[in-house]
Amino acid sequence: MSMHDCQENKLLITLENLKRLTPRSQSSDIMPHGEFVTMFVIHTAMKQQEAGGQGEEGPYPGLMVSKLSELMQVSRPTASQMVGTLEDKGFIERVMSETDRRVIYICLTDSGKAAFGSRMELYSDVLAEIIEKVGREEIDQLIATCGRLMEAVNEVRPRVVSNPPMEQHHRLNL
Repeated sequence: MSMHDCQENKLLITLENLKRLTPRSQSSDIMPHGEFVTMFVIHTAMKQQEAGGQGEEGPYPGLMVSKLSELMQVSRPTASQMVGTLEDKGFIERVMSETDRRVIYICLTDSGKAAFGSRMELYSDVLAEIIEKVGREEIDQLIATCGRLMEAVNEVRPRVVSNPPMEQHHRLNL
């Protein structure tokens, strides 16, 4: 195994381990991890709108499913399915645009804000402890490095995704 292959293996293992860092909920939990992440994205967008007084297209209470899809890097049908599940639980609601009835925004309900807030408190405590143990400077470096890594992944991904599955299989030397 060449030094290059070894580094590729270590990077793959590290990326898989990074995925496992975020605490996962139990199967009996009312809010699985994917739903929490979806609510996090919606919550963050709503907070940015509140801070700026409006969104990109003017004042509105949430974000469109297409924007959620883009931010989460999932297909629109996947985003719509997540929205439907959260809506069934009463965590989000769909709000029609006052200026264009064809446009629907999604936003957190009071129940959704409460559920998200309690889960975020749990994550906040864990994340604060991790930051304390690792150190703010190293965490800032990790965030910057992950940002550069995501840029590289987004640049390379279209070439990998466009290749036929057998070619991908061969390239990974599996």
